[in-house]
Amino acid sequence: MVKKQSIVSRKVPGQERSKALVEALIRTTARILVQDGWHGLSTNRVAREAGVSVGSLYQYFPNKDALVHALVVRLAEEMGDRLVELGGTLADAPLEEGIDAIVRAALDAARADAPLFRAVLVELPRIGALEVFDRLNRRTADALAEWISLRRHELDVADASMTAHVLVTALDALTDHALVFRPELLESARFERELRKLVAGYLGVRVQPRAASASRKR
Repeated sequence: MVKKQSIVSRKVPGQERSKALVEALIRTTARILVQDGWHGLSTNRVAREAGVSVGSLYQYFPNKDALVHALVVRLAEEMGDRLVELGGTLADAPLEEGIDAIVRAALDAARADAPLFRAVLVELPRIGALEVFDRLNRRTADALAEWISLRRHELDVADASMTAHVLVTALDALTDHALVFRPELLESARFERELRKLVAGYLGVRVQPRAASASRKR
């Protein structure tokens, strides 16, 4: 039976010097992953290029899986910060603006550090880090569900939580697929329009009576 390697950091840095060391190790891990991928990454190389001893690295990270896991957590935290901004944007946003903000947030998350995210994405299942982004998606779905509930009178939605979960999962899958296989789509205005249509269609955006009446008069 093969023993599964630990991806848990050995200790949490407390002093500024140790925090700087860990930061340097994570940044170096990111740079190597982008340059040479998983097979080019090793604890010895990370330590050497970060300018520390491998013994110092092992005080915090037992193996390269743990380094990548720490990097994944960092990326998820940065996306979480952007999620907080999205929540503020959605709070009072009209329907059309809200849909635009949701789609832009999904695309921006994929565009941000795209080469690094692409390198990390393919390793998530192998290092057991999928749950990190699952937690992030749940937070995103919770924020989206609140906005859907506030706009329920304009939408054809029976269950705000389920609708939010499906939308977040769909946008995540589409942008991840584009990131890995069709990166040019992330900068495509047409792709962005199609995502807006997907969101609006699934939400069942209702035509307001006044707008419908005006349309008939014309």
